[in-house]
Amino acid sequence: MTKEPVKVILWEENQKDFLKKFYDLQFIPRVGEEVYLKKERWKVTRVEHDVEISEINVYMELIKKPKQDKSSNS
Repeated sequence: MTKEPVKVILWEENQKDFLKKFYDLQFIPRVGEEVYLKKERWKVTRVEHDVEISEINVYMELIKKPKQDKSSNS
């Protein structure tokens, strides 16, 4: 019997398209943890496990960067 690889799908909260798909990640991010993806910081909002099809859905929201004041550079 072969073990099916676990698929981990990263989603942006309230979006229809996934951000990234991985197979057999060593660590699964937990709720509240920060993830660096596509040169941006994301915060995990929820994690759903679907054991029937060996899939884990990780939902995240983008952490907004504080806007820099352009006048402070002069």
